[in-house]
Amino acid sequence: MKAANNFGWDSLRHGGLLLDPQRVASISEHVPPPLPPYLEQELRRRAGGVLETRPGGAEISEFVAFVLERICGFSPETGSWKRGAQVGSEWTRRAVTGEAVRPRHLWRGHEAGVIPVFIDSEPSLGQGRGRRAVSQVHQWLRLGDEHLALLTNGRQWRLVFAGLDFDAWCEWDVDLWFEQGVLSPQVIALRTLLAPGLWVPPSKGDPAPLLQAVLDSRKGQAELSAVLGERVREAVEKLVRAHSGIIKEKCSGIEPADIYRAAVRVVMRLVVALFAESRDLLPRGVPIYHECYGVFGLLEELEKTAARGSDRLARSWGAWPRVLALFRLIYGGSHHEALSVTAYGGELFAPGGSGAPDGLLRALAVFETACFDSEVMSDRDVHDLLNLITRTRIRVRQGRAGTWIAAPVDFSDLSSEYIGILYEGLLDFELKIAEEKGPIIFLAIGQEPALPLSRLEKMDERALASLLEKMKNAGREAEGEDAEENGETADEPSDEDKSGAEEQGGEDDETDAGPCADVPEPYGPDSNDERRMVRTRAETWARNAVVAAKLVPKLRGALTPEKRLAHDQALGRMAARLVSRVVLPGEHYLVRWGGTRKGRGLPYRPSIGRFAP
Repeated sequence: MKAANNFGWDSLRHGGLLLDPQRVASISEHVPPPLPPYLEQELRRRAGGVLETRPGGAEISEFVAFVLERICGFSPETGSWKRGAQVGSEWTRRAVTGEAVRPRHLWRGHEAGVIPVFIDSEPSLGQGRGRRAVSQVHQWLRLGDEHLALLTNGRQWRLVFAGLDFDAWCEWDVDLWFEQGVLSPQVIALRTLLAPGLWVPPSKGDPAPLLQAVLDSRKGQAELSAVLGERVREAVEKLVRAHSGIIKEKCSGIEPADIYRAAVRVVMRLVVALFAESRDLLPRGVPIYHECYGVFGLLEELEKTAARGSDRLARSWGAWPRVLALFRLIYGGSHHEALSVTAYGGELFAPGGSGAPDGLLRALAVFETACFDSEVMSDRDVHDLLNLITRTRIRVRQGRAGTWIAAPVDFSDLSSEYIGILYEGLLDFELKIAEEKGPIIFLAIGQEPALPLSRLEKMDERALASLLEKMKNAGREAEGEDAEENGETADEPSDEDKSGAEEQGGEDDETDAGPCADVPEPYGPDSNDERRMVRTRAETWARNAVVAAKLVPKLRGALTPEKRLAHDQALGRMAARLVSRVVLPGEHYLVRWGGTRKGRGLPYRPSIGRFAP
């Protein structure tokens, strides 16, 4: 189901907002059937060859033709191809430098539609000298009626949109087309987006479906970052967890509030760096920056390694020192001719100090130096952290119900005011340590309360039913207040929504999952024996709570073995979902002021705007 909802969109690299989640969901309906085995084998063979070939050579042109015709479906039955000198002079346009720019390949549909293909000889698109070809494609598109084109050097494939006032792109990497011997989601995304049906206008004078989807995406950008605040909070929590042992050792005299504020500062540095790279305030296009310092470059490198097996990331530790080096670069700048970076200074990027009188600065120094003394923040931790920040989940309609899908965050569209709102929303939380008395359980209901498991186990059926009802009501009230603050109304679900919910029975994980449902439990139930035991104990309690609160309908009619089994499975699923997280004694966790997990944010104060470069 997830592949159908997403088609591999979030596995691509992105620049700007090409498609918003609503359009991703609609395009997912066009996912093609699987490739025949013989074509998959041929693609594997040719992809391996192209990675060993000089970019821009004749072999690259043949590979591009094979992929577009045989893999994506731009065959003679759908239209005609012109290549090289066959592309007429009418397709030549002059760049501002006076250079003649013309597609290397050009497809024209029999009915209508066109896909211009540009081939570059540089080893990296958009980096170093590879920026020239990107600029030329943008200019070519703006000088004509076309707005979409494909730019490739054989190894990287970039779908480019250029409008009058903005541009955006998504990019495939041939090195990631096969993961552990099978086709990766990138190939599904390639065959979905580069398919003739999305490039042929429905009628004369209308945009092609893909172009229309890109244009429509500009209307709903605010929705994309609506749940980013929750993702950023998850990233802060992950940073603290990764340093948990060091914090206990070196921060015993520091207030938990100072430790938390230091972690928030570190994660906000990443948010600001991503914002600055997206707006070219940092030299993302300079190879030495992209490959040695840049956040987007680091994420790209980690994703390539993860595609070869996540265990590789768990056994390496070089990513976090690179992130810390970026923070120092932003703070102090660089005057080297190969890497010119303005010194931004400022409080956000100011380094901590182990001997500082301020607890926040002492805690900050721990986050900045611990990785050099011990194995903290593995590359997998950094990869997870960056995925939390650079990906978001948005709820979209799907038939009579809704679903959450992953989508990249367009940092170029975030304002410094929004970054300030993110920061202040994080201050709505506090850092706690589970006491030795027993584990803490987060319940996936209402505002996600955090309660001691021992207290929950002492409740009788009436108390359990009352607790769950109160928590559900508290969640509805909080959502209603948030809606009123935003000038919205918190109406009851429509009859259509209600009927959809009844039809689903509340058991569809895709429909009911929250915005961060793709994030695994911080300390998964299989991480150690103690956690498995506590999780089992918590779910045993949760089954009793589900029955007491009547969250699963009672059995009716003839009690056949099949009915009993289905009912027992429904109880088990609901109980597992009710326990969203287990925190063992001595572990750190975050809660809102008031002891719940979900935050509501705070008003923005303009002074926070200084955190943006």
